Amino acid sequence: MSLSVVSGRFFAPRARAFLLVLASVVLWGMAPIGNRYFIGNNHLAMPGAAYMALRYSIASICFLPGVVRALQSWSARDWLRGAFCGWAGVAGYNLFGSIAARTVSAGMTGLLNSSESLMILLLSCLIVRRAPGARSIFAALLGGGGIVLLATSAGPAEGDVHGILLLLLGAFGWAVYCVAIPPLIKKHGALQSSAVTMFLGTLPLLVAGGPGVGEMMAAMSRQEWGLMLFMGVCISVVPLVAWNKGVAVLGAQNASWFLYLLPLFSAVGGFLLLGEPLTLGELAGGAMILGSVYIAQRRR
Repeated sequence: MSLSVVSGRFFAPRARAFLLVLASVVLWGMAPIGNRYFIGNNHLAMPGAAYMALRYSIASICFLPGVVRALQSWSARDWLRGAFCGWAGVAGYNLFGSIAARTVSAGMTGLLNSSESLMILLLSCLIVRRAPGARSIFAALLGGGGIVLLATSAGPAEGDVHGILLLLLGAFGWAVYCVAIPPLIKKHGALQSSAVTMFLGTLPLLVAGGPGVGEMMAAMSRQEWGLMLFMGVCISVVPLVAWNKGVAVLGAQNASWFLYLLPLFSAVGGFLLLGEPLTLGELAGGAMILGSVYIAQRRR
């Protein structure tokens, strides 16, 4: 097989979409670690709402050119859909997450966030009024089994009931975002759709956390500022654009299976960055999750 044929297959639209979605999930898998570091009671213990307001304000500044372009071409109905997506997937997800991060570990957060895959599957089936296929059900069960193995292993997966419920509510908000955003992506492209939803989703975060941002900023060290910029740009801007570009090709339901990888990357990130041990159960659970994604994405 010639190099040109291999390159053509690898860089085909569907393959590029797979890579974009995978890259976004890898970066999002690191988010619970950064959030826990800034907000967790045993770490910096910064005000959760203020932290999210600052982080997403940085991200929104990066998206301002896209917002300006949208002002010139988006209809009122498009802006309403963009606001709905932003409030559900950006504001709702992160406000609930900022409260939960005080008591729920990064490992447990990654586990709970992976439930978004099943939520997206169910919402998508409700919208089209069609039951999921046998392969989708098997992949969901296999991925769910992998998550259970991760959760019951000796890794850092802990949290209180209140925090867990808030994280699940935030995960539902992100699932709503994923099934509602495709029409905007199809009409206006991934960049403008990401810009508008991020910008509008940041406004409620500023209302909730804005009053505490100034005091928090004054107390931050240079190292903390560097990590904040990393969270605002590399963990908030880059993966959102990559995800939406991938969803434009794969669709929300197909892309959602990659969210099962979140706890795997959170566990690996905890091992590499926080020195948290990886057990055999976690490795086996990770293998099951990888298998579920492969089965779900394999073409008939």
